[in-house]
Amino acid sequence: MTKVELSTMAKGELPKLGELLSVDKFHVSELNVRAGRPFGESEEDRALIDQLRRGKIIGPFKSRPEGDGYGVVVGRRRFLAKKEASARFFVVGSDCLIEEMSDEEAREASLIENLSILRKEMDAITRATRLNEIVSFSPAGLRATARRLGIPASTLSEWLKILELSPKMQEAVARGLLCYTDALKLAKMKIGQMKQDELAEILEKEGIEAYRKELERLAMKKLKKGAPKGKYLILRATFDRAYPTDVELYEKLKRLAETKQMKLDEYCKWVLAEHARNQEHISEEEPKK
Repeated sequence: MTKVELSTMAKGELPKLGELLSVDKFHVSELNVRAGRPFGESEEDRALIDQLRRGKIIGPFKSRPEGDGYGVVVGRRRFLAKKEASARFFVVGSDCLIEEMSDEEAREASLIENLSILRKEMDAITRATRLNEIVSFSPAGLRATARRLGIPASTLSEWLKILELSPKMQEAVARGLLCYTDALKLAKMKIGQMKQDELAEILEKEGIEAYRKELERLAMKKLKKGAPKGKYLILRATFDRAYPTDVELYEKLKRLAETKQMKLDEYCKWVLAEHARNQEHISEEEPKK
């Protein structure tokens, strides 16, 4: 290969296709949704590095001018794998693409690139934090962001909802001690920060079952406190996620409620009322002994 001088880009001028840029000029942009995440530990990462060392060609990563170099916005794994495979320079056009991007455009490009990761792999707190940055810096707001990402605004709202949890509880969610659905349920209950911190400690020391029992106790206490004295008679049914039969019954009741165009609690009350009336009718028809 003919030796080619590495690019010495003038300020404000983007490098041209075919130019060579030193690997040291590149870094993962802080606007990349996976910035700071580990690389090289998973089997997939190691396989990608090995393939590059054996000469496999992979697509270019996308970067933008940042400081004295270039921040990688899209294709973080491709960039780090090429770097780990001992690349000394990148060819503009085949190894990397460089273009001017605003902070908002960079955040959004990275988020779109990582949508599958956001849905399946990224912890809920990191996902919510990154999404919040995009929405906060976007003049168009949440609904416009939802349209651009192709995700319902209601889903994005739920992703962001868990940022209302206390810092200690957010840390527990990020560490995987509490799954996203349970975290969302807690956020919707609007329990104070002190109580959330206590729940986080229970999670840490006693585990998920002890946490759920304490949460149920708090929910019952809150329900009783919120109901005007003497006005309501309250009957509460609990479905335990740990038992498949409970989950199956809950989902079935939800579907049946939807067919009746009723809320789940209203439908359950109606079912109980119908059952009670039928039992009463059967009792009346039974012959007297």
